[in-house]
Amino acid sequence: MKKTVFVIGASGGIGDAVCREFAKENYNIVATYFNNELNNLESYCKEFTTLTKFKLDVCDMQNIKSVFEKVFKDNLYIESVINCTGISLPEKLLIDETNENIDKIIDINLKGAIYLSREAMKYLSKQKHGSIINISSIYGKYGGSCEAVYSATKGAINALTKSLAQECASFNVRVNAVAPGYIATNMTKRYSENEKKDIIAATPLNRLGQPDDVAKVIKFLASESASFITGEVIQVSGGADKY
Repeated sequence: MKKTVFVIGASGGIGDAVCREFAKENYNIVATYFNNELNNLESYCKEFTTLTKFKLDVCDMQNIKSVFEKVFKDNLYIESVINCTGISLPEKLLIDETNENIDKIIDINLKGAIYLSREAMKYLSKQKHGSIINISSIYGKYGGSCEAVYSATKGAINALTKSLAQECASFNVRVNAVAPGYIATNMTKRYSENEKKDIIAATPLNRLGQPDDVAKVIKFLASESASFITGEVIQVSGGADKY
């Protein structure tokens, strides 16, 4: 039976790379987007496999339910549900942050992950196999100055991952997270060249991460090679701990 991965947030740099990594291995790809269409990704996947796409708002519970129902009805076997959604707004001291921005970050990064995990559990527990993989951040472990709310949501993702791993174990469903360091995506383009140089200098491997670096770890965590790994937060940061 051909395996399928369900990638939520495929229009971002990491989500796009995840889809491409699995496509090369001939997985069926189900991918969601919100603001940006997946035309380039769709063209890429045609060379290897099929891609089915849905527009999804991770803050809309009814939208989540309807998309999950359709995905699991149309696909006999989902290998992994991979949550790549997340936002990071321009850096501010917490005392300068607005209620609107705080709510937005929490709604998308944390509440969205909780809603998605709950729906994924509903189906994977019946399937008795598969995994959930979340995207965290090294800020979830070390914190980031002027990124207090973002860091808080990523720390909560780590706790959510570890808790769900215990809940899902009896269903033979694994739950893990990947915590990237500085990865060259649109989310991090706002850093100046001098800031990037400082980040590279603080990274033992002396380079910025690429989306592929994260995608390859996610592919491993979804595979049978990781069948005894659950409740883990795998750091992909080139050895950096904090910036």
